[in-house]
Amino acid sequence: MATIWVVFIAVLFLLPQVTPVDNPANFNYAPVAVGVVVLFAGGWWVLSAKNWFKGPKVQGSDEELAMIERDLEMAETTG
Repeated sequence: MATIWVVFIAVLFLLPQVTPVDNPANFNYAPVAVGVVVLFAGGWWVLSAKNWFKGPKVQGSDEELAMIERDLEMAETTG
């Protein structure tokens, strides 16, 4: 539900604030700014980041994670 709200509000903020939009004084430049950021980020990903970014690194093994979770469960039941 939160994702739907964020998408809705993002679209709402990109709509014109007044109509008709007939001069630069009442033009909403937010879609232009969002478009520039999306184009820059997308271009950077296509040209560079997809070649070296591998995502978050896993720290620890499955056994270590299971041990930590077991310790937390024990702490919750005793504390």
